[in-house]
Amino acid sequence: MLRKSIIMMAVAAAFTMNVSAVQIEVPAGQPPMLGADASIPANAYENYRHVNEVSEKKAESYSQFIKSQPINPKSGMDKLYQERPGLAKALELANYSQSTVVLIHEGDKNIRLSVPNISFRGDVVEAPSGKGGPFFAVRSLSSFLVVGPPHGTALNKYVEEEGKYTYPSLQKASWKFMSNSARVMYTEFTPNDSKNAYGITYGGWVNREDPYQDKAPEVVMSNYIIPSIESLSGLDTYSQIEHWGNFSYRVPKTAKLVSETVEDSHYEVRTYEDVGAKIRVVRTSILGEKRDGTVIKSSILSFLKKYNDLETPTQYAVVWNNGIAGSLIDSYKPNGASYLRHVVKDSVYFYSYRINYDESKTSYSHKQWRDMIEYVGFDDAVKLRKGPQWREDGSYKERLERGPIFIPWYMEWVKLLTQ
Repeated sequence: MLRKSIIMMAVAAAFTMNVSAVQIEVPAGQPPMLGADASIPANAYENYRHVNEVSEKKAESYSQFIKSQPINPKSGMDKLYQERPGLAKALELANYSQSTVVLIHEGDKNIRLSVPNISFRGDVVEAPSGKGGPFFAVRSLSSFLVVGPPHGTALNKYVEEEGKYTYPSLQKASWKFMSNSARVMYTEFTPNDSKNAYGITYGGWVNREDPYQDKAPEVVMSNYIIPSIESLSGLDTYSQIEHWGNFSYRVPKTAKLVSETVEDSHYEVRTYEDVGAKIRVVRTSILGEKRDGTVIKSSILSFLKKYNDLETPTQYAVVWNNGIAGSLIDSYKPNGASYLRHVVKDSVYFYSYRINYDESKTSYSHKQWRDMIEYVGFDDAVKLRKGPQWREDGSYKERLERGPIFIPWYMEWVKLLTQ
């Protein structure tokens, strides 16, 4: 057991290994950027796994609660918990440890960023005429993110501090910090390889007892969101877009389509192979009361149930492509057998995109595989995102919708920022 723990510690260290630190510079005469911390790795956003003391306690409490309950022999979950000690705690920690990824690739927009926080709901708000495209907003329990063209000037009346900064791959970059019952930070910039200017706002309450996120918004913005901002144009150098009806996805240019089959009478499967990697894209019709596999909790449970690997550092994320959400699992073992899965849906099909690879044998890095599997799209995305996109289902979603704070507070900020 000791030997296994040592090995897993080494794997965890490699999983977050850093080659440089966050270095946000400010021009002469400009104030220091709020929240900036040069001790944080510049690539910390890539494999973000958030587990704090509060989430550890809540997960352990849930595990003890499960153990104290009478066994229901007809319950599939009870059977799983019996067969796999530690599953209940791992499931809870995985739920707390989610991150959020946003990709916008419509028209001439071409950007990706990530946030070390869960996201329950997403909305797309059309920009006023001439503003340069829609705004994409996502919301957790205590924070929100808005991405789009430069945001409206209505927020300026709340600005308390502001300044300019420089960061690799960004130009014309500036920030503003404001308060309106919450701490909120805004950044505006133009990627080096683009003429498009973007605005990103991230805000929320600072709550040290939050099991999902206990970092101040300015810390998240300066050390996780800004370093994660990148153009998607680099994907074209080593991957290509494949189409399947309404759905599009990326595969390596070197990958070969080796089969197209139907499994178990209703799973359509495309299989690609590359050196050291196997890719399966699975399509199945949405029928009746079939469980929504794109809800992140379902994907977490499915992964833990199938692999029972409770110790490998695994990242779980909600990935928003042009306002449409999917769930991502990233189980990465440096120079070893690794696994990626991304589940999305339109109004007709579920799509499950899976990559099994060994980084020591492939021509592509973990990040390149991750970047490829994140990037998906739908021809009718504008139609699909007409209503709010929820990452929760059942009674919990209903309680959030009825909550007197959850929706009004969120939508008030979205309205302010998009004016």
